[in-house]
Amino acid sequence: MKRVLFISEYLNPPYDEGIKKTVYNLFLNLDKNFELQVICRHGFKKENIHIVYTNVLFYSKEIKTIIKNFRPEAIVYLPFQSSTFASYLRLRMFSSFSKKSNIAFVALQPKPLKTWQKVAVKFLKPDKAFTPSPALHEYWNTLNIKNELIPLLTDLTIFKPLKNEEDKLKLRKKYSLPEDAFIVSHMGHLNEGRNLKSLVPLQKAGLQVVIVGSSSTPTDAQGKQSLKDELLSENIIIVDKYIDKIQEIYQLSDLYIFPVVKKNSSIGMPLSVLEARACGTPVLTSDYGSLKHYLDNDHGGIFYSDPENFLETFNKIRPEISQNLIKTKVSELNDLFFSSIHKQINQ
Repeated sequence: MKRVLFISEYLNPPYDEGIKKTVYNLFLNLDKNFELQVICRHGFKKENIHIVYTNVLFYSKEIKTIIKNFRPEAIVYLPFQSSTFASYLRLRMFSSFSKKSNIAFVALQPKPLKTWQKVAVKFLKPDKAFTPSPALHEYWNTLNIKNELIPLLTDLTIFKPLKNEEDKLKLRKKYSLPEDAFIVSHMGHLNEGRNLKSLVPLQKAGLQVVIVGSSSTPTDAQGKQSLKDELLSENIIIVDKYIDKIQEIYQLSDLYIFPVVKKNSSIGMPLSVLEARACGTPVLTSDYGSLKHYLDNDHGGIFYSDPENFLETFNKIRPEISQNLIKTKVSELNDLFFSSIHKQINQ
């Protein structure tokens, strides 16, 4: 069994936003298939998880000692800040501690770099990089960085369709949501970059919009209170606390909606869209990241539209989304993600 070192910032619960979920699900898979050691800043107690207290660049004698003693054959690094210049520097430092390790860099979205940093990155590049973001994939190609476009992971043991409509009504009662309304849900940070105001016309048209915010939203990503107040004034329901069984919100919904258009306001493949489809919930979304590349219309369960035309598009597709749309490609994407990472590790 190959020795693999997995490095990321956060491995601690709650797992309520895309990057944390991806890190945790990747950890579970690596822990099952390889001899694994983990280095993180925040995690939970397990014999192969090393919680370290270090500087921004992750440089410390403790980390160096862990790597030297473990002698990993492969290092997988997934930074929470994604492809920042500091992430490339950390990657080079990790590789210097274990020069024979096969290095895999997983970055979920692009980050702007200064001109001199772009030049430096050419000399800091990893053995292989992976991303769900077409923009980052294309950028790496310009730098001749060996890379691969990959989808993201969905926990299909949790995210799955309900057995019947009665269960759907029970969930609506559980969360004190209107039982007879057409519920349109969205999961994500409450900030301007999510384009949440585009959901107001749907609410005004008689649908019930429900927005579930992330309890892990960093302070610098939080929106103004005025945004929340404006949405509440339109009778949009906002749940800004941690929901342990978030799959139940997808399951009780008639439609999941993803209005983000601004770059870097979401990871390159929105995990919430995958989770909604795994629950059999139809999705109305902007053409964001690699969604269309991997899912297309997902057996009739995904519809694409510019957010300013969401209401018009909804009126057109409403007869279609009342059908049974539980067939999905999501499980195929899980297999593709793991096969790509495992192939790099096993080289």
